[in-house]
Amino acid sequence: MPHLSELHGAATHLAVVAIPAYLLILLVRRTGRGGEALASAEAWVLAATVVGLALAGVTGLLVWGQAQTMLRGSSFRIGTIHFWLGIALAALVVILASWRRFRTANDRHTHGLELVAGGALALVAVLAQGYIGGRMTYHHGVGVNGGGQFAQTASGAASLETALARGVPPAAAGREAFAVTGLGCASCHGDRAQGMRGPRLAGGVELEEFRGVHGDGLFPPRAVSDRDFAAINAWLRTLPDAGRR
Repeated sequence: MPHLSELHGAATHLAVVAIPAYLLILLVRRTGRGGEALASAEAWVLAATVVGLALAGVTGLLVWGQAQTMLRGSSFRIGTIHFWLGIALAALVVILASWRRFRTANDRHTHGLELVAGGALALVAVLAQGYIGGRMTYHHGVGVNGGGQFAQTASGAASLETALARGVPPAAAGREAFAVTGLGCASCHGDRAQGMRGPRLAGGVELEEFRGVHGDGLFPPRAVSDRDFAAINAWLRTLPDAGRR
């Protein structure tokens, strides 16, 4: 079953595509090109924008509760901005659609400067909305169902910390953490760090190299500490490094 955040993303992308397409059509029509075909397409694209924003609004309300429970402290401001910007964008598009209908009813063309300006403003709003939504997802994790890939990072790091606290030798604890069932490093680098989708790590790796690759990815410093890395590296150094660049 799709997660609510996935449905919200799908609905939002309809509007994300339709709004710049609508503005482009208006600009082309103002040059006198396109004829009746483009005029008909304009109406359909604007309708797609309205439908996309309506669906995004409904699914967004369903995800709203998730944002309220996932954004700590003052970080919730970004959720509030995202919400009200979405309301403002929806209102702007409704105004555009209503004004276009009024012009059509009065036998006037539908690519006037006021509609172009409204389309440009809607494009700016959807870009801002997309950026903020991206920050909510990629920086704060809103909408990441079940913790995504980071769930294993947190679980694996916690198990490694527990093992080290119990006095398990670093190399032994590091071997368990490296495994598919630990931090999952073996999923990309192989059970013996021989290299698969990821490079060969047998023989060890420098902390700076590890942070450079994964510091902003699966293993941020706040989740996998230098001590955790040292334990894993202790095991990697017990493996033959023949063939590693």
